[in-house]
Parts: sequence; structure tokens; C-alpha cells
Amino acid sequence: MGTQMMKLTMVVLIILLHNHNYYGVNGDPHDEVHGLFIFGDSLSDSGNNNNLLTMAKANYKPYGIDFPNATPTGRFTNGRTVVDILGQF
Repeated sequence: MGTQMMKLTMVVLIILLHNHNYYGVNGDPHDEVHGLFIFGDSLSDSGNNNNLLTMAKANYKPYGIDFPNATPTGRFTNGRTVVDILGQF
């Protein structure tokens, strides 16, 4: 059983390395990601609770003070999230 698993693992690794080398090098440099689907916690909060009927709001200062024009965005953070930073690349 161990020998069969080792052979299967080697075949999968060879296929993955071949595909990575071929498609990774020959990819179109102008390809862009048009959207990100992020499933996460408060570290990736998009600040969309302004449209909900709740007492917990973040659309006032000091939230958003690190954004351009110090605009509150409805996020419970004072600046960009990790997703915002990844989206710039």
C-alpha cells in the first residue's frame, strides 16, 4: 500500500510541476483578476452594515481616518484591510 501511494504521489507532483512550469511561464502578462470572493472574519470586513437596521454602526469618525479624505466607510477599522492591500496587486 505504501509503495502505491508513493508512486501516485510522484505522478501527481510531476504533473503539477509540469503544468506550473508550462502555464506559469507562458501566461499572458496582461491577465487581470476582475473580482475577489472573500469569506472571512472581521479582518476582511467590507463594512456593509450601513444598510442594516442596527445600533452598531461604523460610519462616523474615528473609523476610516487612514483613508483618503479621512472618510468613514462603515468598516470597524481605521484603514485598509488585508483584502484591500491584495486587491491593489
